Amino acid sequence: MTRYSRVLGQLRRMLVLGLLLLPAAMSWSSASRAQDSRPINGLIMLIEFEHIEGVRHWETQLGYRGFTALVQVQHNVLAQYPEDFARMANAGHVIAGIHSETAFWGVPYEEQLLRMRIAKSTVEAVTGQPMRVFGSRYFAYDDNTLRAADALGIEFVLGRGTAGERAVVYDPIEYEARVISVSNVPFAEMGTGSLCDYSLWARGASHEDFAVVLDRVLHELHPSDMILVSHAYLGGAKLDWWRVYEDVLDSPDVSWRSFDQWLAALDTVTLPVAEIPVNMEVLYEVPQPAIPLEEMRNVPGLFPLTNPQPQSGFICPGCL
Repeated sequence: MTRYSRVLGQLRRMLVLGLLLLPAAMSWSSASRAQDSRPINGLIMLIEFEHIEGVRHWETQLGYRGFTALVQVQHNVLAQYPEDFARMANAGHVIAGIHSETAFWGVPYEEQLLRMRIAKSTVEAVTGQPMRVFGSRYFAYDDNTLRAADALGIEFVLGRGTAGERAVVYDPIEYEARVISVSNVPFAEMGTGSLCDYSLWARGASHEDFAVVLDRVLHELHPSDMILVSHAYLGGAKLDWWRVYEDVLDSPDVSWRSFDQWLAALDTVTLPVAEIPVNMEVLYEVPQPAIPLEEMRNVPGLFPLTNPQPQSGFICPGCL
């Protein structure tokens, strides 16, 4: 057999093999495209430290759509408006606890245990349901946080974002409690922060900037799983910011799910705690807004004339 004949035979075999593999390759490509085009597994998270009006507006709008949220409320708001949060818990919203004064990085175990126990008793006294989720200032946590959560039967601890715009749930092998790492996005030179109205506003972003960030997350980055956060006194109470959220709530690019449905739809990452990535970046503790809160338009009819508004110097101790 000549060298030419051998090469020709090899080319023929390669052609036949390629034709045999083509349907499988096309099927894989179609499956990949289908995966990319599937709606994002989305969870709404609300945070509130001062007032109730924005929370009530969110509650109403989510109710219209049949949605519920993860709701993290500071103790003073829980104490002042217990009926609101009892009602929301009964409707399926998950009410989370918070200790906003201290970031739980390197805090002794006994102190963390005490602070978490106080948050748990406060939430459960209002809702009549077990407190399943807890977060400290900046969503900081460490081994002591997970150990304390196990001791108190708390299922989830909130953590800063570690996978960009994709939210991740980590299951540390050594503990029963799991870590919810929220969606995280950069903005200008101010570092990264939660996919959140306050986080961007505090770094000088406008509602138009927020809309651009969300559009890129939904249509370019398109993560499999996402947590969209709103500080309710901003996203639920200020008209222009609310309209950005309203558009996303009605977007076909996201399947908004309840907390448990959202958990069931994602793949949990199981790792030794030492291998779970930790984000400790906090570059903007003092807000530097381009537009002060008091200069923004309120959602019509939301505030009585005598109701005080959060001021621009207010430092939110939450997700940042």
